[in-house]
Amino acid sequence: MEYCENWDKIQERHRAFWNKELSGPCLFSVTAPRDGAVYESFPLPDRAEDRTHYWTDAEQVIKRHRSHFSNTYYAGDAFPVLVHDLGPAGHAGFFEGARFRFEGTVWFDATLKAYEDLRFDPSSFLYNKTLELAREYARDAQGAYIVSMPDTVGAADALTHLRGPDQFMFDLLDSPDEVKGALVTVQAVWEQVMRGVYDAVAENNYGGTSVGWLSTWAPGLHGQLQCDLSLMLSPDMFEEFLLYELEAQSRFLDHALYHLDGRQQVIHLPHLLAIESIEAVQWTNVAGQAPVVDFIPVLQSIQQAGKNLILDCSPAELPVLLENLSASQMYVRTWADSRAEADSLVEMVRRF
Repeated sequence: MEYCENWDKIQERHRAFWNKELSGPCLFSVTAPRDGAVYESFPLPDRAEDRTHYWTDAEQVIKRHRSHFSNTYYAGDAFPVLVHDLGPAGHAGFFEGARFRFEGTVWFDATLKAYEDLRFDPSSFLYNKTLELAREYARDAQGAYIVSMPDTVGAADALTHLRGPDQFMFDLLDSPDEVKGALVTVQAVWEQVMRGVYDAVAENNYGGTSVGWLSTWAPGLHGQLQCDLSLMLSPDMFEEFLLYELEAQSRFLDHALYHLDGRQQVIHLPHLLAIESIEAVQWTNVAGQAPVVDFIPVLQSIQQAGKNLILDCSPAELPVLLENLSASQMYVRTWADSRAEADSLVEMVRRF
């Protein structure tokens, strides 16, 4: 691998994390500017057409990532990964009539008038771009960096894009059977795109896959589950509407993680922890909430249920996590201001 040292060792530690065979220090990723680094700026364009190219032109995306890689020092178990990103729940754009626009991320208009009109469009721009970009990224990488899976996450979240959040919440009450049928339709399309992207990137990715924004790597088909909508659901409604996709998707993947939006989703942990094929829970430090170190009892309960943890923290918070959580079940990501500081943090983790 071009931008980091000891990839073979890093890869084996990530593999051990998912196989629950990790020994020694926790899985630990820390990045810092290389000595003499000069990070280029790539501002989002003002014109809508230029913003679309910013997000969907492979040459532009690769240029931005390679510039970042060449200026970044990857320490511990960190490695370079190109984030294949066409927006969260971007598979909403794979259906007939979907309308979207690119800003800081992708935004969808509520265009689905009736669930009977929900039909996969294999000629859709976003579907074909998702597959095309995966192939182009892998062709450029040639093993120099990892290419992530796309951010096609959350069947219910995709339907929320297509129906609009207000209407979708009414649908859960007024048309539950139609919603459940639509979730099955979205699930089938999700499986199709995941297989297609995996086929495009697996050889470059040393037989594995990555959730790019979380800097994970796992052997085989690996991905993220989520349901941002669940912030507005009771546990009973979570069970009724969301367990289907979580169980189906986690069984489909070789290694599945759940992206948990902090304190507000803790109410759903009993259902999540009961799904055997979800192997890890990633805790997001939601804006406005307390830092991750304020939730040690909750994090301990996740590990006690047999799940791995994926956590982000500041360098100052790192010792609290190391002192209170099981190293063999934990992947921690942080940052440093220099190579020397990054190496010092790696050494501290090793001592624990």
